[in-house]
Amino acid sequence: MIEEFIGQIFSIIGMALTVLSFQMKTKKQILVMQTAGSAFFLGSYVLLGSWAAVCLNIVFLIRNAVFYFKDKKWASHGAWLYFILALVIVAGALGFKTYWDIIPIVGAIFGTVAAYMKRENMFRLLKLGDSPCWLIYNISIPSIGGIICEIINIASILIGLIRYRKDGFLTEKQRG
Repeated sequence: MIEEFIGQIFSIIGMALTVLSFQMKTKKQILVMQTAGSAFFLGSYVLLGSWAAVCLNIVFLIRNAVFYFKDKKWASHGAWLYFILALVIVAGALGFKTYWDIIPIVGAIFGTVAAYMKRENMFRLLKLGDSPCWLIYNISIPSIGGIICEIINIASILIGLIRYRKDGFLTEKQRG
């Protein structure tokens, strides 16, 4: 009982960090906040016994670190996207218990392609495919923070798309 309570608290902290991430202006700021949110969700899912989500959040930590350094030579190769997508599928398979566990894998694929995007609003736009999957999954667990997170994430993504509607679709070169 205490583990579940602490897991719910971790999910609420993860929710706050993840929701705030979509209001960040730069891709690196978004990824830093998403990484912190994933770390708390990882702890939450461990305590809630949701192993598919645990495995996927471990991949998210790796994914976010690699894509954060995408401007470095070692992380700039396009093969990283395919490698991380393969990790998503393997992680989902390792944690698979029920058919509900397929839903966050689909969301993780959207989220991984989104994190690979250079433009912030393309990132936000593709995350709209990610959040509904995690919302459905979090309802099935249930994860209070996860449910609230994805509902607010969808609103936050839409607000971010509106706030940064021009800049977020332009490359750095086009922005001048």
